[in-house]
Amino acid sequence: MVKTPKINEKKYRNAVLFFAKKIQNGTLGKLKLMKLLYYLDFDFFEKYGRSVTGDEYLRFEYGPVPHMGEKMLKKMAGNEIKITRRRVADGLNDQMHIEALKDFDLSVFTKEELLMLEEIADKWEKFTGTEMKHASHGEAPWIATKPDGVIDYNLSYYRNKHAEMERL
Repeated sequence: MVKTPKINEKKYRNAVLFFAKKIQNGTLGKLKLMKLLYYLDFDFFEKYGRSVTGDEYLRFEYGPVPHMGEKMLKKMAGNEIKITRRRVADGLNDQMHIEALKDFDLSVFTKEELLMLEEIADKWEKFTGTEMKHASHGEAPWIATKPDGVIDYNLSYYRNKHAEMERL
């Protein structure tokens, strides 16, 4: 049984709102949001030794998933975010599109956290959730963790740094 992580709910909610406000090109579905949170927490951990949300991530089929992600979205639905089912261009899948209903509060984040939020949003803005899922499947945290297991944050130190391998 996985224990409930000690999350920072204010930062968690505001990170969701930040991504929902920042990524307005129609690509922000639930799958993509879960990957954005993963990259936010693991990139921040790699640089500063701690996560932003405090959540732990599980190795599921669709990539790393924050343990409290689904519960947080349910709490926020209706008053902070709007979740609507949309058909996507491939015609095969539906997207659980996420839209912010209110602004995020910058004051809950440190300067370093805000910079990381911006960096993650800018880097992944044009990618789909499926593309992000495939990217996460190529990283050490995913590869080294058993299915349905908790991903160790320390595995972030073994990831391909800034896509050096892609440039070879």
